[in-house]
Amino acid sequence: MNNACVIYGARDIRLEARQSAPMTDTAVKVRVRAGGICGSDLHYYFEGRNGSFVIREPLIPGHEASGVVAAIGAGVARVKPGDKIAVSPSHACGRCDFCRQGREQLCTNMKFLGSASLFPHVQGMFREYFVMGERQCYPVEGDASLGELAFAEPLAVALHAVNRGGDLLGKSVLVTGAGTIGCLTVMAARLAGAAQVTVSDVLDRPLAKAREVGADRVVRADREAEALASPQFDTAFEVSGSFVALKTCVAAAKKR
Repeated sequence: MNNACVIYGARDIRLEARQSAPMTDTAVKVRVRAGGICGSDLHYYFEGRNGSFVIREPLIPGHEASGVVAAIGAGVARVKPGDKIAVSPSHACGRCDFCRQGREQLCTNMKFLGSASLFPHVQGMFREYFVMGERQCYPVEGDASLGELAFAEPLAVALHAVNRGGDLLGKSVLVTGAGTIGCLTVMAARLAGAAQVTVSDVLDRPLAKAREVGADRVVRADREAEALASPQFDTAFEVSGSFVALKTCVAAAKKR
């Protein structure tokens, strides 16, 4: 048994003892040491749902996590007890057309940790110990902290977005949304050689963080909308999920 954080509905969160999943030959038992709180986790807590995904049974959240390997199944070769690991929260089926094309991120039968998208829900990692498949565990050597390793999944989102954005070397970039993914997109754009990065949001605190991690310019979108009303950026990344922000990206991006 181990303690787990469980959401029963809007603003109903409890700490409970839960039984660990049984070990198999390909399973890894992880002692969870750090976890990031995603926006989806906050929606599940405050609203009892994340978009169209409604909590219909008690849900253990948490998909941005890292830990230390506590035990392994007889057939596991990728990690060993004591390894620090980053975790992929996506468990693709390996059988659908997309998986067979090597595009597992588009799996039509995806199971995503800490999500109410399926029923029964896919339980997440906000617990003391978690048992998962070997292929979702990535051992990391060196001095990266477990807190830093918990950023692996959201950082992967930002890196993928920037890769899809094409050559950013010497370019001007707009990022609408200064949350975790927005700030990591700033860092990824900098890594890709962007010459100038502007970030917009409607809150001061995330904008301050965006500047701290590398933004040249920050804009309060609700007060300075005119600053982004003309085409001026080579590339724009919409990271807030706001339709208004999407329209801002279209208006502020140069032709083509």
